[in-house]
Amino acid sequence: MDHEDRDPLVGGLTPGITGGARLDAHAADAWLEACPRHVLGGSLPAGLFERFVSLDPDAETRTWLHDAVAHPHGRWRARLHAMLRRVASDHDVDGWLGTHPMQVLGPSSFRALLGVGASPHGTLLDVGAGCGDVTASLGACFESVVATETSRPMVRRLQARGFEAYPVDLASCPLPGPSRVFDAVSLLNVLDRCERPRSLLHRSLAYLRPGGVVLVACPLPSRPHFDVGGHTVDPDEPLDVRGETFEAAAASLVRDVLAPAGLEVVRWTRTPYLARGGPECPLHVLDDAVVVARRSEGGRVDTSTPP
Repeated sequence: MDHEDRDPLVGGLTPGITGGARLDAHAADAWLEACPRHVLGGSLPAGLFERFVSLDPDAETRTWLHDAVAHPHGRWRARLHAMLRRVASDHDVDGWLGTHPMQVLGPSSFRALLGVGASPHGTLLDVGAGCGDVTASLGACFESVVATETSRPMVRRLQARGFEAYPVDLASCPLPGPSRVFDAVSLLNVLDRCERPRSLLHRSLAYLRPGGVVLVACPLPSRPHFDVGGHTVDPDEPLDVRGETFEAAAASLVRDVLAPAGLEVVRWTRTPYLARGGPECPLHVLDDAVVVARRSEGGRVDTSTPP
């Protein structure tokens, strides 16, 4: 199915800041505080609810938000983006123009979710890294970072930021160079925006060292699609994440995607997934589940439907 009119940045949590509004720092902070960060325990399997961690907005995200609402993209850049979007993917256009920088969590929140200290440690493979905004936040927790991205304009931006980055789709091609494994593999807001998400998850896990962690982020409820030129289409491998509430979709993500891949949840959280917008909508927002998982060893998280 073709979805030419679908905006990949618009989605479910709470409306973006619209109407050309300009918020001061105090109003922006109040808006951020109002974003949902909790879940309804009665709507989740007990084992999954027990692993939920509620994170307050961190200082890095507040700083990012203040800048985003104070300096949205101008009208000419927004119009140029819309014109180029007719013939090129949203990812390529953002790579060319530097539009729609994104924020999920700051480094301090990623550390809390990972359960690590302030000193960088270990290695990270970030799959589908975009232009590196979220990679930089998560990457601050690690000593070294390797990134992959299918959009070549995005790869150039990653490399310009100092990341070792490769234009490769791990769903079908291996990571260039000698064989290696990583302490962590992240797929942040990529499984719902790619052609073969199940293959991508399976093949990305081949780069995880024994005992390593996987980070998966996904906007919920799920609306998967991917870019082909100037339009979007349904993926070839549907994730089949079901449920029209955040909790139902989160349970489905774990039960129907992560558990079949041999993963069990360590911790997870709910956070707004933010993107800088233009004059008509200075901020876009999605409702994001961010999951830290490990390969299953014996016991598994209860993913059955709650009573």
